[in-house]
Amino acid sequence: MLYHYILPFLSIVISALGGWAIGTRVLVIYELDADYVNFGELLGLKEKTVFRYIFRNSILPQVTGLALSLGGALGGALITEIIFNYPGTGYLLFRALSTLDYPLIQGIFIILIGSIYLANFLVDFLYALIDPRIRLGQSEGS
Repeated sequence: MLYHYILPFLSIVISALGGWAIGTRVLVIYELDADYVNFGELLGLKEKTVFRYIFRNSILPQVTGLALSLGGALGGALITEIIFNYPGTGYLLFRALSTLDYPLIQGIFIILIGSIYLANFLVDFLYALIDPRIRLGQSEGS
């Protein structure tokens, strides 16, 4: 089953990868003008160290976008599923919409919304690993 899933998966991932790469480039260029970068360069930090901080600060919006694009990937894969004749949620939703099967439509939307909620919940925990300023249960005085 996984062997037959590789090509549809790659077609969805590669099409989204271009937008993600352009977004990362724009965020890195925006971070290059930040005050902490200029201050770090004036202090004489290595370029590798400065770029590590730039990348770490520019990756946070991309992680958020990745979690939010999960809904588009799950629900918007209809064309890919039709082309590859792969029976996924997009194809099932298309069939349910064409036959006006309202309980199935509602069930698919509940699964999609639950997946997006789960992804956003996991991203909140991932933030604590990526950004040391964000910690769970940390009060103002500690």
